[in-house]
Amino acid sequence: MKKATLFTLILIAAIWLPSCYKNYYDVTDEALTSINSVSFRNDVVPIMVSGACGCHNNGSTRQIWFSYKDTVYYSAIQARAGVLNDMAKGGAHPGEGSIYFTPSQASIVRKWFDQGAKDDYVPPPITGDVTYGVHILPIYKTDCKGSSCHGGLAVSLDYTSMKNNEPTIKTMMNSGGQSGHPGGPLGISPTTSSTFLAWIAQGYKP
Repeated sequence: MKKATLFTLILIAAIWLPSCYKNYYDVTDEALTSINSVSFRNDVVPIMVSGACGCHNNGSTRQIWFSYKDTVYYSAIQARAGVLNDMAKGGAHPGEGSIYFTPSQASIVRKWFDQGAKDDYVPPPITGDVTYGVHILPIYKTDCKGSSCHGGLAVSLDYTSMKNNEPTIKTMMNSGGQSGHPGGPLGISPTTSSTFLAWIAQGYKP
């Protein structure tokens, strides 16, 4: 009788224990989202500042910079999410040369785009003075002055024009670039948004 009972318990355990590994009910929706999410900073940016994108990372004035030395221009990368997604789907590089993502890189870029092409970084609060010359102008030069943007096809901007277009800039920065920009949605990093909003709040210091 004892042997039969022991055998029954072993049989139940053999059936029940493996099912524990398939139990997803104790995983929250937030946890599942985090597990399945692609990180812009940790997954996408390393692809864009690698050797394959050398023209965007060597300080060339002819290309939009993605990085220069130890500085990464996150907004410039995020703003081109649509172009990167097209390339990841097999589209051609918009500039010179035949440049393609590896299959794994393409998969990461497509998934990031499908998840909203967001920047997952939360910047610390900005303290101290924010000025046009020290903080705003460098962002403009690296993120906005491409030949197809405000360095060519679009109107050139300066201190006065930015100051006079506060409502447009605030809408852009508060939406992360998804609304307000006359040329259509673009990617704006949280750091860029925080810097511009702090500059406006402090009274447009030159």
